[in-house]
Amino acid sequence: MAALSASFTLAKSSAPNGANLEHNNREFIADNVDVNRIKDNIYYIQQDVWEAYNELFGAALEEYNAKQTRSDRKIDDYYDHISKSKREEAFYEVIVQFGDSFNTPVDSANGRLSKKMLDEYMRGFRERNPNLHVFNATLHLDEASPHLHIDFIPFYTEERKNSLSKGVSMRAALDEQGFTNHYKKKNSLIEWEESEFKVLEKILNRHGIQRDIKNAEHTHQSVEGYKALQDEKKITASQMWGAREDDTVGQLQQENTYLKVEKEKLTEQRHSPYKSFFYSVPEKQSFVQAKLVKHNIPFRETENGFEAQECYVDRIRELEREFKPGKSPQRTQLQENIDRIVMQSKSFDDVLERLGKLGYEVKRGKYVAIKPEGATNFIRIKSLGEDYSEQAIRNRLVSKQMYERNVESKISSANPDTLDHMINKTIKHYTLVFTQGYLPLRKKNKKKPFEWTNDIELDRLSELNKKINAGATLASLRGEFTRLEEIVAGKETKLAALKIELDLFNDLYHKGVRCFGEGQASESDMASLADHKVNAENYHRITKLITANESEIVELNQSLPEERRKLKDTSDTLTAFEKIAGGTLVQGLADAEKQRRQTEYLRSGTKRAD
Repeated sequence: MAALSASFTLAKSSAPNGANLEHNNREFIADNVDVNRIKDNIYYIQQDVWEAYNELFGAALEEYNAKQTRSDRKIDDYYDHISKSKREEAFYEVIVQFGDSFNTPVDSANGRLSKKMLDEYMRGFRERNPNLHVFNATLHLDEASPHLHIDFIPFYTEERKNSLSKGVSMRAALDEQGFTNHYKKKNSLIEWEESEFKVLEKILNRHGIQRDIKNAEHTHQSVEGYKALQDEKKITASQMWGAREDDTVGQLQQENTYLKVEKEKLTEQRHSPYKSFFYSVPEKQSFVQAKLVKHNIPFRETENGFEAQECYVDRIRELEREFKPGKSPQRTQLQENIDRIVMQSKSFDDVLERLGKLGYEVKRGKYVAIKPEGATNFIRIKSLGEDYSEQAIRNRLVSKQMYERNVESKISSANPDTLDHMINKTIKHYTLVFTQGYLPLRKKNKKKPFEWTNDIELDRLSELNKKINAGATLASLRGEFTRLEEIVAGKETKLAALKIELDLFNDLYHKGVRCFGEGQASESDMASLADHKVNAENYHRITKLITANESEIVELNQSLPEERRKLKDTSDTLTAFEKIAGGTLVQGLADAEKQRRQTEYLRSGTKRAD
């Protein structure tokens, strides 16, 4: 009888990389999804989780709130209340799969049978589990192998003393379905999972398939294993029908012994236990799974990622290193817009309102999601990175306000006639013009979100203020600029001279080899060597000059970039100082940005200003 494994994984809504409705409903399309097959997926039900909560608990919540004499005990949003609770999960998800990506690919006979069996399992799930309200269920046929995602809300119906008459509880839901806690290692959840496994096994048996228990002997083989076994068959056939005349029986026996050893190794690998793989970056998980399919490495999807046998760990680690994180243009643009809007806003609600005015569709809930104009999928802002979660944005708003208050404090406490007062007024003017949208977003650290402390111009002003407080003046900055300019010019002149000398030394050395070593001298070579007093006794010493010259060139090439950077920074600081003194710095930056925005670059490489 043929055998296939059955996989049943329970995921929590609050777990990292747990239940992912956007992935299930293809609002987010990962790299391992075949977009041409999305149309083949089966969507059994797609009910909004808030609607499901209202349907299940709306009346019970209204009744509960009516009984409360204290307003602080009333529950405004039951879904939000449960989501923040540490005792219960807002909802759960199970991932069901027969076989794996290797022995049950989507377009195979096993894949088609798996689809039929998963459909059969799904259609009986709600009947078996009356206390598990299924609000979202999809059968994916656009990935490596068919698998089923079922999202459900567990609820009780037996009224409780100090809670809702009908509410969320996995333990109570299973208890009402007849699964009870016997002891620590045999609780109602384990009992229910075992019951569901039995259902999966019965479905397999009805279709003439035996259940292949996980970590037992598996039927799949690696490509190397298959080749080794095929080679063994060839040798066996050769022994049966007679070997070639120039092959000895001993050679064949030796090869056969080797293949048997390899076969034992492969058998041991097939029996190796499974290891879990999970990633904090969804794109990385999608990338690795797509690679596994390409390289015929079997795996099973789980709550947090996937499982693969331990014998494949080293290969999977190699595939992980191939992943290069990147960003889609839409996500990058959304990050930039959030960065800019945060600096223009006073509150988180203000940020969302401004995003709406830019054409983004905003969806509030447990997680704020944004859909770019013209896009089909929402993007959870927390998926943009740790600096873009709701709490992180709120923290950035607080930091922004603290920075601005600090600048105001410095302005009010400084002597109006000092440069310190003038620079802080320029900083304030810069922030105001930026919030009005007239200045570009230029980050000092590209890997960090944009903030006042990560703005190139404000950082330059801050450094200038430090220099002034340390005693720098316009005259001293001009003197520093002149000094650095002379250093850079001197090193550049010396580098050019060294390169000319090096070319000359190399030329003389090769001429010396031809004249005194190989004896193939030309009259012009001899004349050139004579001009530079090079003869048979001293031409080989030129190599020392070449080595010393090359060493000095390397040293200059290493030090020049830093000297040039210092010169540029000093030049920029000096220019900013002069513009601050003239009151034209911020206006000049705004004018330059206006000109840039009005300039259209054509394909020919020319530009035209409107």
